[in-house]
Amino acid sequence: MYKIRVRKRDIMAEKFSSEKAFSKKKMFATIRMIGEGVKNYPINFFFLVFVNIFESIFFSTTTIVVREMTEAINNTVDQTSQFWGMSIHWTVWIYIGIGFYLCLLFFDFFTNFLSQLFAKKLEIHLRQKALSHIVNIDISYYSKNQIGLIMSRIINDTENVGSAFNDFFLNLIYMIASMTTTLIIMYSIDVKLASIATGWLFFMFAVIWVIFVYYRRALITAVDVRQSIDADITDRLINVRLIKSSGSEIRETNRNIDLHKKYDTKQQKVIGWQSILVVFNNAMAWMLPASMVMISVLMYESVKTPAELSVIITTFTSASFNLLTNLMVLTMTMRGMTRAANCTMRLNYIFDAKSIMEFSDEPIKIDSIDSVEFKNVGFSYPESPKNQILPEINISFDKGKSYAFVGETGVGKSTIAKMLLRFYDATKGEVLINNIDIKKLDLPNYLSLVGYVEQEPQILYGTILENVMYGLKNVDKKDVIEACKKAKLHSYIDTLPDKYDTILGERGFMFSGGQKQRLVIARLFLKNPQLLILDEATSALDNIVEKEIQKELDELMKNRTTIVIAHRLSTIKNVDNIIVLERNIGIGQIGTFDKLKNEPGRFQKLYKYGLLK
Repeated sequence: MYKIRVRKRDIMAEKFSSEKAFSKKKMFATIRMIGEGVKNYPINFFFLVFVNIFESIFFSTTTIVVREMTEAINNTVDQTSQFWGMSIHWTVWIYIGIGFYLCLLFFDFFTNFLSQLFAKKLEIHLRQKALSHIVNIDISYYSKNQIGLIMSRIINDTENVGSAFNDFFLNLIYMIASMTTTLIIMYSIDVKLASIATGWLFFMFAVIWVIFVYYRRALITAVDVRQSIDADITDRLINVRLIKSSGSEIRETNRNIDLHKKYDTKQQKVIGWQSILVVFNNAMAWMLPASMVMISVLMYESVKTPAELSVIITTFTSASFNLLTNLMVLTMTMRGMTRAANCTMRLNYIFDAKSIMEFSDEPIKIDSIDSVEFKNVGFSYPESPKNQILPEINISFDKGKSYAFVGETGVGKSTIAKMLLRFYDATKGEVLINNIDIKKLDLPNYLSLVGYVEQEPQILYGTILENVMYGLKNVDKKDVIEACKKAKLHSYIDTLPDKYDTILGERGFMFSGGQKQRLVIARLFLKNPQLLILDEATSALDNIVEKEIQKELDELMKNRTTIVIAHRLSTIKNVDNIIVLERNIGIGQIGTFDKLKNEPGRFQKLYKYGLLK
């Protein structure tokens, strides 16, 4: 039992090491991602770095002002100090200090302004890049990844990369410039005391790093748990009808509480390590000025005059406070480094996902769809390549004719539609449009000639007008109204208070199933496609609504090449040809409705047993 536990712990440690641990690979990936922002917004970035460096230098050189002012005050002769061959009175040093303070305010304002500006521009760039990538990637990607998790990464991680840029990259530049300037000043004044302060810093760096490693691990684990919960919540909200229809509100509430208990436990570890880090940082940091005072007194009490000793003490106390600021910045820098690296890692899960689709470098545009042919086409889903869905088939579709695919569930009916829409490519063989492999076509151009109606219509959050016009160019409201009249939807829309400006809920929540289908049909009347694909377009509707919708579909099908996937008689009995698909065979029968219902075979069985309703 003990060995099993040890092995499990070793496996978890190995997994953490491989996936969560900070590495050069993650570091370079983060730099490359920030580099994209630098490439797109170079002026913003370089002005930001310039202002940030000057701010850190001005902050660090306040030690010189403090030193010279103290020396001038202790000069009982003329209350001046010698600086670069000039005698400067202590009151002048006050004005110089005020000038330095105003410069710091100026640089601090522009550092904050430019850093936030760059961070938001980087965030927007990454959001656009991520959204562009997931829109263009093949549809199989969505069968393997949760939508909620994808959106959590796009929304949260893109923002966090931008803000982490400020916490990590800017603070790193500030810290390096400030500490370098401060240490140079300290070593120029007293090497021994400067060496002691440097040793103190290295000791604190080492301890802070060790504590931070444990803090970082706890933080990453907590973030992963939170993103998993975010994805789960998104999934539940998308399926809120299921929750409502099954009366599962209390169950879901309790389940959500249990999920957040796990997150709360992980966050407690984060808070614990963060508290240890802050307490150690503060305790050790605030000890530095006091220690420098005591060490200065012990080292120079019998060697230097009180005036000289006071100059050393005030100078090194001031420098120590400058170093303290950098120690505070160090923790933020390390936290920002962790956040940036792991947000980059999660975003790269999206960016590194490769499409299995092949696209031509010089795609062919077509003006019309004159012929459609499946030539030696076979298909297996990439998610399950060993499971053959569609055996090799050969079939041609004549222009202006209508065809229906029927068969049992799982024989590949909807797969035909998916290949014509190029959701997937054929595993073998070719899908030819005008005798051209569909892979060589300009996809947006080809799809502009294709209309698609499916079982669950795709409705976007927005107005009725926007939904009908979606994906179409050079259409106006008059065209939309005319299309809705053809789809028998206008009279209902006219009863709504906001008419065509009525906001539909998410996924068309306000519309019934029949109204959604009418909206899609209106969209297709407006689009006027040459190839029409109906994928079980009425299967989710009751018989009365189905008959009403079928009339609009019949009108839409006139003089168009139409491919129907259905199991209802009303949908298929008037088509020119019915193709019967059979498992492990492919095409079993082809013919008209009247021919096939009287011919022994699969179709006759489906018809007689009532599987075609």
